[in-house]
Amino acid sequence: MGANSLVIVESPAKAKTIGKMLGGKYQIFASMGHIRDLPEHSFGVDVKNHFAPKYVESKSRAGVIRQLRSAAKKADHIYLAPDPDREGEAIAWHLQEVLKDNTKADFLRVTFHEITKSAIARAFQQVGKINLPRVDSQQARRILDRLVGYQISPLLWSQIEKGISAGRVQSVALRLVVEREREILAFQPQEYWNFLVTLHPDRTPAAMTFHSKLAKIDGEKFLIDNAADANRTLDAIRNAAAPFRVAVLKSQPRRRNAPPPFITSTLQQAAGSFLGFSANRTMRVAQSLYEGIELGDGSPVGMITYMRTDSVTIAREAQETARQFINANYGASYVPEKPNFYKSKAGAQEAHEAIRPTDVDLTPDRARPFLDDAQYKLYNLIWRRFLASQMAQARQQQTTAEMELDGADRRCYLFRTTATVTTFPGFLAVYKAGEQGGEEPEDPTSEILGQLRVGDQCELKQADHEQKFTEPPPRFSEASLIRELESNGIGRPSTYATIVNTIQERLYVTKEQGRLKPSELGFKVNDFLVQMLPELFQVGFTAGMETKLDEIEEGKLEWTAMLEDFYRDFEQWLQAAKSHGAPESNKVETMIQLLEDVKTWAPAEKRGSRKYDDHKFLQSVKDQFVKDRIITAKQWQALLTLAVNYRKQLPELDRTAEQAGFQEELAEAEERFRAMRQKQSAEAVSSEQEDEYRRIFAHFDGLVWAEPETRRGRTYDDRKMFESLKKQALGGKKLSEKQLAVIVRFAEKYRDKITAFAALSTLLRLDASQEKADSAPADPEIVAIMARMSKITQWQAPVTKGKRAYDDKSFFASLKQQFASGRQLSPNQVFALKKMDRKYFGPTGS
Repeated sequence: MGANSLVIVESPAKAKTIGKMLGGKYQIFASMGHIRDLPEHSFGVDVKNHFAPKYVESKSRAGVIRQLRSAAKKADHIYLAPDPDREGEAIAWHLQEVLKDNTKADFLRVTFHEITKSAIARAFQQVGKINLPRVDSQQARRILDRLVGYQISPLLWSQIEKGISAGRVQSVALRLVVEREREILAFQPQEYWNFLVTLHPDRTPAAMTFHSKLAKIDGEKFLIDNAADANRTLDAIRNAAAPFRVAVLKSQPRRRNAPPPFITSTLQQAAGSFLGFSANRTMRVAQSLYEGIELGDGSPVGMITYMRTDSVTIAREAQETARQFINANYGASYVPEKPNFYKSKAGAQEAHEAIRPTDVDLTPDRARPFLDDAQYKLYNLIWRRFLASQMAQARQQQTTAEMELDGADRRCYLFRTTATVTTFPGFLAVYKAGEQGGEEPEDPTSEILGQLRVGDQCELKQADHEQKFTEPPPRFSEASLIRELESNGIGRPSTYATIVNTIQERLYVTKEQGRLKPSELGFKVNDFLVQMLPELFQVGFTAGMETKLDEIEEGKLEWTAMLEDFYRDFEQWLQAAKSHGAPESNKVETMIQLLEDVKTWAPAEKRGSRKYDDHKFLQSVKDQFVKDRIITAKQWQALLTLAVNYRKQLPELDRTAEQAGFQEELAEAEERFRAMRQKQSAEAVSSEQEDEYRRIFAHFDGLVWAEPETRRGRTYDDRKMFESLKKQALGGKKLSEKQLAVIVRFAEKYRDKITAFAALSTLLRLDASQEKADSAPADPEIVAIMARMSKITQWQAPVTKGKRAYDDKSFFASLKQQFASGRQLSPNQVFALKKMDRKYFGPTGS
């Protein structure tokens, strides 16, 4: 091979690593990902011609394409070496399609699952052709997503707001998040009580005690759900005449199997749970480890195998190397008699390998100097998990002791204690959940239980109870959502991170303390899609489409036939969604004819970033109606509003509405119109107020604002907030009390940087309000209520109503803190405090 052999990969990092391994015999180029795709601003699919895609070359890759065409002209062989999955196969096919008219070279497909010298040498000795069924599968997915996104997004624009969009798979992920949130909101906590004792066995040193938990009363499971019964039960335990006695002792061996090596989904879940990485960050860091790291000698090498995989298969050579490493570093007893074998889930690509280190001898400690912090953490996780997967089982001994007590109430109480001791760590020497490696600490209770005998007596040292409440299911984290998607057959290794990231980027979901919570917009989008297109956004239907894409890749299904079957149903669903709530065509026709009599239209008006032009809007609705004979319910409401607004030019409006049968809808529109006008009038800024606003805002001119900061997943940007309030106030809309309070807070926060702060405080009436607050005496009644409620020890359980959670304990704590700091309670807060006082102490407060 001479320099007339061209190798094309996706990224510069991968090109650099492979280039050094292949030497000067090859020219290496990076395509920078896809070089062509469906057009960005048009549909790009010819539905009537068997869904033929209309691909366009990427403008951002124009320079790359020129370089590739120039190099291809001189080449005898072109090796297409993108990643070994659907997306990589599609990139290779697009490269071939774009370059084939510029060259007489042979196109050869090269695939490898790790970037090491031996793997690359082997791959170039076993070249093949592009896997067209795999390309078809990727192409079908891309077209499927385009069909759904392009035709459903306009529905969302007409019903919810402009600019939002719906994704075929992302919308199902959103549905899972929304449904989980509704489960949480609807959850009713149930009170229950636990009972714990500390016991000292006879015949043992005085300091030797262990804890036990109540398991049964009179041989039955129990539920105590109120304080009165809990206190009676505790008294019966504390006042028992006889000591506890050991009734049952059981000790049995347990074996724990090593976990399988990582696949994409389990790596994302583990990195999320143990390292706090998002799915996107996990894949970025894994990509850098796969594509190559320089290890000191200037030669980069891929440190892990390909990270987009759903197979737990391990190459025999890698297995054998791992067994040798385990034997040398941990001993022969840690090597299983036969290599561990793991079964992949149905549909997994067995030709791929699991994610593992390319060289098990390159331990995390040896690699540490060459990796950044994130790379080290992820490599450490992958290395330990792989090594553990090839190690022997852990052996443990589990001991359970059951102690009986005849209570003072003549009931029999059974307490249970279980302790586990590891007799042989096996794979736990390297990897266990939460801390990837290290010996498991011994449970001291195991030693105590080992000394007990049936019939032994135990002295009660302490007995307590604790009030608990059942908890709702937790919100999804990125890791648990990926687990849920995978268990439902939704998405594939290459798409999990994108799915989870997209619903956050579109602001349908926010992240609070690492958990995913649907936004108000997310609720609206989900509810609309599920109501209008229930079949399309079913979890089962989406999973079924994934299976069909797999069948296309396996050559069992024609991609165009799958799309035709889908589109036949999709068209009907779409038409039904468009027709939902739509007015009768005769009403629309009559209304359009009526509005065309308007002679004088209001000039176009800009509000915020949008321009409103009544006449243009009417024309656009008319054009749509002429074409489709249907308009949306939202467009119909807008036409009714237009008719009300231009009533003076429409003398026949009422008579026409009665004849066409929309007089009631017109009356409702008039009510809405009046309410809107009243609201606009109330919110309008007078010239005096506008002048005062201008003087207030002028004091902040030239201010150097603090940098934005992120707390608990939310970004706080003072400058951006200030500019938003300023734009609203000077745009003619009054600031609310809460918004004015934000301006006051900014004035206090930046007082040292505001030159004329005294003048500003006068404008904002800071001194007067502070003096009033400082001089106002504390209400004796409030003082008494605060003192009384501070003595409450048992609060009622939090209650969820609608989207709000009501927690008496935390609410009172916030009021108490505010009151203690000298800040007055608002009338609403006082009302709520008095109501809560009556709830706990009755109408007399006693």
